[in-house]
Amino acid sequence: MISDQQSAEWVPALLQISDPLFPTGAYAHSMGLEQWAATCEYVSGEDLEHFFKTHAGPSLARLELPYLRFLRDAVAAGNWVDVYELDAEIDAWKWASELRGASVTQGRGRLRLLKKLWPDCELIAEYARAFAAKEVHGHHLVVSAIQFERLGVPADAALMAYGYQSLANFVSASVKLLRISPEAAQAALHDGLDQLPAWVAESQQVARADAGWFAPAFDICSARHATAFSRLFIS
Repeated sequence: MISDQQSAEWVPALLQISDPLFPTGAYAHSMGLEQWAATCEYVSGEDLEHFFKTHAGPSLARLELPYLRFLRDAVAAGNWVDVYELDAEIDAWKWASELRGASVTQGRGRLRLLKKLWPDCELIAEYARAFAAKEVHGHHLVVSAIQFERLGVPADAALMAYGYQSLANFVSASVKLLRISPEAAQAALHDGLDQLPAWVAESQQVARADAGWFAPAFDICSARHATAFSRLFIS
């Protein structure tokens, strides 16, 4: 029987790699929120809550979290061919160049740090080799799946952690974009986290053939960000 202490040994490392202080470069990206907030005239924490309900949450439930699950299963099975195919599919889903570039930049940054933290991890070494050989794109979602497998994080906890990280990144950007107070930002995050278990549960029912999130208006805004007159974030 595994003791409670043994079963929770992954928690400190998970907290470290999920912390906004973990230097992946996420602070420089709004992941499309900047142009979307300007287009929709967001000004408050309530607007951010609406964004979570109508875009960020459904995107997690139908695209990102299902792909995280598929990747985790492929990594656990040692099926690197499938991992590389999933990496290519993620690249195709991110057709707006800024969002695609942000994902690769953060993935590259996380991979670099993980190599330093766990230099003897074969999973990380194999993906790093493929990335160096330009066999994969290096998307953040793929690197995240590998780190969760390396730590032995239970499936539900991994999905929750990735969901928290995604929402927290939007909240961090919103403080600058919307000029809302830290208290309002945390209230919006609290509201999003209240709904996160439902998004995680929904994601677990999504088959690979059905995975995807179609949001053309958001993607168009993300593409327009590259030529915006002024901007605070790279994406």
